[in-house]
Amino acid sequence: MRRHLGSNSGRTISQDQLDRLYTAALEAAIGRIEKDGHFHPLVFELRANGTIQAVAVLETGEVDNTRGPIDRLVALLRPRAEDGTIDAAAIVRLREEGVAEVRMRARNFSANIDVLFSVETSGLVKRKRRIELGDVAAREVPNELF
Repeated sequence: MRRHLGSNSGRTISQDQLDRLYTAALEAAIGRIEKDGHFHPLVFELRANGTIQAVAVLETGEVDNTRGPIDRLVALLRPRAEDGTIDAAAIVRLREEGVAEVRMRARNFSANIDVLFSVETSGLVKRKRRIELGDVAAREVPNELF
């Protein structure tokens, strides 16, 4: 996964920026699992100025139930990618029990990264969860965002 990625706007996305975006998304997911035991999809953007920002999405219009939540999030992010507001995005979701999926998208880069994890719980009254990460597997996929 070591490479520099050129954007259409002339900005260069470094491997370090992609790594920071991936780490921010994965750490947020781990934090949600440890706190609540689950999470809904989380969205992170690499903004044009190089900052990474978590994004809260509030759907105020009618929800098209024929599309899943990931498709709706991509549709919300696409105009920001097209106008150069963002250079990359990560959507992390709980794909199945014990598997978090980080969907990384940037110009000229697109991969879904599965991260296996296990959860240890302790405490009878106040449940505490501890996440242990396992194997990581990345697969290239079509880029529906950029």
